[in-house]
Amino acid sequence: MKKNYLFTLLLTSCFSLASLGQVFITELADPNDDASARYVEIYNNGSSSVDLTDWSLKRYTNGGTTLSTNVVDLTPIGSLASGAFAIIAANGTSFQSAFGVDADISAGTGGPADSNGDDQIVLYNASDALVDIFGVPGEDGTGTAHEFEDGRAERKAVVSQGNTTWDESEWNIDNDGGAGEGALNTDGGFDPGAWIGATTSSDPEITITSPSNSATIAETASVTVSLVVSNFTVGAIGGSGVDGHIHWTVQENSDTAVSQPMKYNTDDETITVSAGNSYTVYMKLVDNSHTAISPAVESTVTFSVAFPCDLILGDIIATCDASTAAADTYSGTIAFTGGNSGTTYTTTAPSGVTVGGDDPTSVAAGTMTFIGMTEGTDTVINIAGGTGSSCDIDGTISSPVCVPFPIVDHFDYAATSNLADQSSWEKVNTGDEILVETGSLDYDGLESSSGNMIKFDQSGSEAYTAFSDVTTGVVYASFLFKVTGFQTGSSPDTTDGGYIAALAGSTSGYDARFWVRPNPDTSGTTFDIGFGPESSSPTFTSGTYSLNEVLFVVMAYDMDNASMSTWINPAAASFEGTIPTATLSSTDSGAPSAIKLFILRQDSTSETPFIAFDALRISDSWADVTPKDATASLKENFIEGFTTFPNPISNKIFTISTSNTSRKLVNIYNVLGKKILTQSFSGTTKAIDVSAISKGVYILKVTEGNNIATKKLVIR
Repeated sequence: MKKNYLFTLLLTSCFSLASLGQVFITELADPNDDASARYVEIYNNGSSSVDLTDWSLKRYTNGGTTLSTNVVDLTPIGSLASGAFAIIAANGTSFQSAFGVDADISAGTGGPADSNGDDQIVLYNASDALVDIFGVPGEDGTGTAHEFEDGRAERKAVVSQGNTTWDESEWNIDNDGGAGEGALNTDGGFDPGAWIGATTSSDPEITITSPSNSATIAETASVTVSLVVSNFTVGAIGGSGVDGHIHWTVQENSDTAVSQPMKYNTDDETITVSAGNSYTVYMKLVDNSHTAISPAVESTVTFSVAFPCDLILGDIIATCDASTAAADTYSGTIAFTGGNSGTTYTTTAPSGVTVGGDDPTSVAAGTMTFIGMTEGTDTVINIAGGTGSSCDIDGTISSPVCVPFPIVDHFDYAATSNLADQSSWEKVNTGDEILVETGSLDYDGLESSSGNMIKFDQSGSEAYTAFSDVTTGVVYASFLFKVTGFQTGSSPDTTDGGYIAALAGSTSGYDARFWVRPNPDTSGTTFDIGFGPESSSPTFTSGTYSLNEVLFVVMAYDMDNASMSTWINPAAASFEGTIPTATLSSTDSGAPSAIKLFILRQDSTSETPFIAFDALRISDSWADVTPKDATASLKENFIEGFTTFPNPISNKIFTISTSNTSRKLVNIYNVLGKKILTQSFSGTTKAIDVSAISKGVYILKVTEGNNIATKKLVIR
C-alpha cells in the first residue's frame, strides 16, 4: 500500500473559464453487449448549481438535418450542483443492472440516450438555445470521426465548457467494440458519473455502488450490497501484496448497528431485510492489524424497503356523456386487480368528479367509475394505500373528443395561416407547415365549397383533427383534392409514392392510408392512387388521374370487420343515396380499438407531391359525406308548403310548417358546417327551441322523405 496519498487537483486553469454554471456533455455510450444500457452523461463544470428546468437533450438521427421529435426533457433532474453529473439512460433498469447505479432519467427507446453510435446529440438550455453538440448534423456518423458504435465517446480533460460546433479534438472515441473499449463484461472504460476531466486520485477508495443512497427498494426479503475498491488490495491477512480488509456494519432503523463478518474480498454481500424498514450499510478500509487507515476511507449507504403494493390498475376507458358543439362532460372507468388484501385504499379525484363503482378496499377485482369530468381536460385519479401498503398510484383518464357528426371543414380560416394553429387541428412532428390558401375546390353534383382550401407538399409536419371514438359501425371521410405537381427529390419514389391522408386510431399507427404515386414517373402528368393499411406497397388503382384534376374521394373504415374502402369520383347519383361499389378495398390485420383521427401527412421530397385539399367531411353516414349540390334547394323548396317564421329569430323559438304530416328530420348547421342541433317530428307544424344556440347566422336543413329544403336562419 502507498503510504503517501497524493490527490491531484482539478484542472483549475481550464475550469476558470466557467465561473458560472456550465453544463455540457461528457460521455456518450453504446455498449456492444447491452444496447439497452446506452446512456448520455452531462456535467456541471461551473462554480454554481444550474436549474435544468426546461433544458432538453435532442438528436439528429443518422444523417438527418431535422431534429427528431423524440426529445428528453431534463426538468426532472432539477438543480444540478457544481461538480455534479447527471445520467440520461435509454433504459433505467438495464443501466442500473449494468453499472450498479441509478440513472437520473430513464428516457426510453428511440431518443437521444438510445443512439447506436452514428447519430448527433445536442444539448439545449431553457431558452431553447444550443449549448453543446456531439457530431455533425446532416452527416451519418457511420465511418466518421464521430462514430461511437459499440463503444463510447468521452470528453477530453482539456475541455471546460460546451461547444456549439463539433470539434473532433475535444473527444476520445472508441468504436470497435473490442476488449477495453465497448464490452461491459471485459473492461472498465465505461464510467457513468465520472470524467477524465475531473478529479484523478491514487488514494485508496471504497464505494458502495448498490443500492444507491436514499433508494426505496420494492418489497423483498434480501438486498444485494455491491462495492468497488480502488488503490487498495483487499485479501486475507498476511496474503501477498494485501493492504488490508473491510470492516462493515448494518443498522436497521434506529437500532444499534450490527457488526458483520470481516470482508477479505470485494464480492457482493446479501443482507436480510423486511418491508417498511430502513437500513444503513457502513464500510471502511482497515489495514492488516484491523486499524482503520488514515485518513479514514469509508462509504455509507442508507436505503429503505417499501411495503408491498398489491393493487394493479388495468384498462382506463373514457366515454363522452354527450357530443355537442359546447364543452361536454365525460365519464371514465379504471379496472383493477389485487384489491381486498387487507389494505384500506383512498381514492382521490379532482373537485367535481364523483367516484363510484367497486372499492379496491373490499373488492378483489373490479372497476372504479368516475363521472362529471370536463371535455378537454384529462383527469388524474390517485389511489393510495394505508398502513402496510406502498401504493400511491396515479391513473390518468384522458379526455375523449366529444364532437358530433357530421364534421365539415371548409377551411374558412385566414389565408397563409397554419392549419395546425386552428382550434380543431393539432400538429404532429416538426417542419414545414400545412397552410391555408385563398380559393376553393368544387366537384359537379357535390355541395359547393366555401371558405378557403389548404396546400401542402413534400417534407414537413403533419396535422390531424380528432372526433369521438368510432368503435362500431363505419366512419366515413370525404374530401376534394388535386395534385398540382410531383415531388422534387433527387430520387423520387415511383414504387409507392407517399400517403397524404389517413384515418387512424392514434398518431403512432395510421390505419387507412391514402397514397398518391407518379405513374409512370415524375416527368409525366399522370398518377395513380393507392389505399390500405400497409406502410408500403398498397394496392393501386388500375387507371390514372391527371395533374390539376379535381378528385372527389370518400374513405371508409368499418370497425365491425376491420374492412376499409375508398371511392374515387363516385357517381353523383349515389350522393346521399345508395353506396356504390368501392374503387379499392382491403382488410386491416391490425385493427385499432377505435378510429378517432383524420390525418394529413407530409413525408419527404421523394414521396409527397404538391397537394391542394378542400371540403373535408367526416361522419358515420354516407349521406353526410356526399351532400348534393344544394343550389336548387336554396332557390326552390322541394317540401310542399315549407315555411319558417319568424326569421330573424328574436325570442329563441321559430316554427316550421309544411303541407303534410310525414316525419321530418331537422338539422341546424353553423357556418363551418358543424351540426349543432338535430330534432325530428311528425305533423304539419313544429316549434323549435334554439335558446341553446348563440346569436349568429345558421343553415336550416329539413328532410321529409326524399325531399329536402334548406334556409338561412338568423338568430338574434
